[in-house]
Amino acid sequence: VCSSDLCVVMLFWTEPEYLLAALVWVLALAVGLRQLLLWRRRCKARGRGLRFVAVGLSGWMLLAFVTGLEVSFAAFADSTDAFNMTNISKRWFRRYIEPQRNEDGFRDCRPLQRKLAAGKKRVVFYGDSFTIGHGLRRMEDRFSDLVEVGLNANSKTAVWEVSNFGECGWEIATIEGMMKAAFTEGYEAQVIVYAYMLNDIEGYDPRTTEAIKEIQKHQPQHWLWTRTYFFNWLYFRWQQYQAGRTVDYFPHLRDSYRSPAWGSVQRTLERMRDNAKQNGAEFRVAIFPFMHSLGPDYPFREVHQQIADFCREQSIPVLDLDPVFSAHLNEGLVVGRFDNHPNERAHQLAAEALLKNLLSDLKAD
Repeated sequence: VCSSDLCVVMLFWTEPEYLLAALVWVLALAVGLRQLLLWRRRCKARGRGLRFVAVGLSGWMLLAFVTGLEVSFAAFADSTDAFNMTNISKRWFRRYIEPQRNEDGFRDCRPLQRKLAAGKKRVVFYGDSFTIGHGLRRMEDRFSDLVEVGLNANSKTAVWEVSNFGECGWEIATIEGMMKAAFTEGYEAQVIVYAYMLNDIEGYDPRTTEAIKEIQKHQPQHWLWTRTYFFNWLYFRWQQYQAGRTVDYFPHLRDSYRSPAWGSVQRTLERMRDNAKQNGAEFRVAIFPFMHSLGPDYPFREVHQQIADFCREQSIPVLDLDPVFSAHLNEGLVVGRFDNHPNERAHQLAAEALLKNLLSDLKAD
């Protein structure tokens, strides 16, 4: 897409009220410049000093510069941030996520039928923003969609359907409730895969939500921060920086796995396994790491091992994706500088690992 086409597309997804206000502001700047130039001409003709005219023109150039930044962000910026707080990120969701939702409200290429057609089998992925594909423009690039392709790669007719039950912000208690509701409504599935993210424990330990609340509670009120793109982006970058200096989120999260909250997670995983079995499905777990802190000193490696050991003790097939991603760390695996969700390459690696190590027994003949 050329830059002019991108500009048109971005403006199409921008609120009409914003476009009208921007047009009025640009016209006001044009009128202001014309008046300043006329003032300067009159001052020269009358032999008056131009000091105040120069101040006015300097002020106009400053306004024109920041207006240029604002219009550039409104016309060309098309990215997400980790917490989906900025207007740019929210517009991205309106463009790429909302239109791709099926009639059940999930970002999936097909509605989820209760009864499977003859000869069909189903894998259902449950999870949070990692599962829904936060930051990915195409559903086809997600690990769940790639897994469906891989499972049916050697079959003349597609045997396996893969459904994506992911939603931003879901934690383990919510996911358990959704899985239970799906079975109660009679949705058939042979395999349930829970894409476990380490902060899914948050619902059982409120301390770990303080960093997010610290950012969210500082919602702007003035129109300059709420109704713009550049200034809104700048505001939340500053709030994120401030929260990073004042709130120690990750130590609290690690401590959650040494607190009673971990016991609640264990019991929930056991109930999910049992519920799946009662409804003729097998429950499996894939553990996703925090993408931004991968490497030799990854601080949650022991937590990964703790979760994996528990799953094996409970006869829950489990795959730890930390080693998979860590082996490809130099390839760049996150969506962007301000969004540490897995990008297309990371989803591809996850799909390959899932097919090889967690779902290899399902491949169609």
